[in-house]
Amino acid sequence: MPRTRHDVARDAKVDEIVEAARARLLDGGAAHLSVAAIARELGLAQAAVYWYFPTRDHLFVAAVERILHDVLARKPRAGTTLDHVLWIADRLDEVQDLRMALRERAKASELVAAFDRDVHALLRVLLVNALPPGVDDDGVDAFMALCEGVLLQHLGRRRRREVLRLGYERLVG
Repeated sequence: MPRTRHDVARDAKVDEIVEAARARLLDGGAAHLSVAAIARELGLAQAAVYWYFPTRDHLFVAAVERILHDVLARKPRAGTTLDHVLWIADRLDEVQDLRMALRERAKASELVAAFDRDVHALLRVLLVNALPPGVDDDGVDAFMALCEGVLLQHLGRRRRREVLRLGYERLVG
């Protein structure tokens, strides 16, 4: 029987649920995210999970947000602008399957679509900050499209970096 945990703070409960969802996403992708399985794993009633996350999409967004935060928190502080761009691409490659699942789910969920737009805007800001000053919006958009395309092609790390390096050199001269 699921337990009631009146002695555990709300934030701790939310954190525990999001952490379990994050682990499931990293282990098996979006298809592995199950509210019922998370509730069983944590010894909670399914309704308790839905109390904090009204839909599976809410939980999905919270877990992906945590994953992206964890990935981006490892951002290096030193290096050239190209090093930062390559670092961003390498990190995005780590979560490319989740980003694709996010985009797929965004077709049916406005909540996920709004989050996907926010993620895209954040990635654009990261890219703008990684590129040298003076790169115009068209250049940023073109380079962002190159990054997305390279990630979709599932090139190996070395080849991905070669293509991005070439694009970067063409962009900044």
